[in-house]
Amino acid sequence: MFFIVSKVLYFAIQPLNWVLALMLYSLFAKKKSRKRKALVAAIVLGFLFTNRFLYNQVIKLWELKTITADQITEPYDIGILLGGYSNGNILPRHDRQNFSHRAARFLNAYELYKMGKVKKLLLTGGSGDLLQDQPSEAQDMKGFFARIGVPAEDIIIEPDSRNTYENADFTKKILEEKYPGASCLLITSAFHMRRSLGCFKKAGVACTPYSVDFITEKDRWAPENTIFPDRNGFYFWEILVKEWVGYLAYWAKGYL
Repeated sequence: MFFIVSKVLYFAIQPLNWVLALMLYSLFAKKKSRKRKALVAAIVLGFLFTNRFLYNQVIKLWELKTITADQITEPYDIGILLGGYSNGNILPRHDRQNFSHRAARFLNAYELYKMGKVKKLLLTGGSGDLLQDQPSEAQDMKGFFARIGVPAEDIIIEPDSRNTYENADFTKKILEEKYPGASCLLITSAFHMRRSLGCFKKAGVACTPYSVDFITEKDRWAPENTIFPDRNGFYFWEILVKEWVGYLAYWAKGYL
């Protein structure tokens, strides 16, 4: 039920929809004062949500900085890679692997493996689709890793989890059953690491966090970054707001 509710409510936490709702209210409200206030609010929010410099300051505070690859002197037994980096909806897909905007999760994990920083990779993630009509991401990616030369014995899959809480819970069972005492490196996007690490700690999985896929950029004072609106702003804020709401919901549920 929690999984279903989280998917349904996703529409309500999208910043773009807040602005559209205010604009619609301004259009249909009967009182002129309310029309004016709603329109002003929509314009202000639109500016804030499309200001790249402002967003950069906020995401800089939220993303969790962790160890870097050069600080790993002894290889970890297992690198736990959280899903969400592939896209099974892109066509064609029968002869290639398609990735989402979170592809850096995969690339950095693969790089760690090739550098000898992790001995094995554990892919955790099934289908996050509400209707569950997509293939398991972990199962799908296992085949891709094989195609790019990673031995099957170095890939562990957890193909059933649908969210971060289940990532941690199902991974724990695999580790306890087959790899007790293994040293683990937790690999996921920097904006997602606080919630992920909290879930894995709560589940009793001892792991070292390794943030990848940073959104934070160096501060740039050019007009297009400080004054002019960034068309990607709503997308970036959607990521952050979703993560904040998810973190609070997990805390309330006792997942953290």
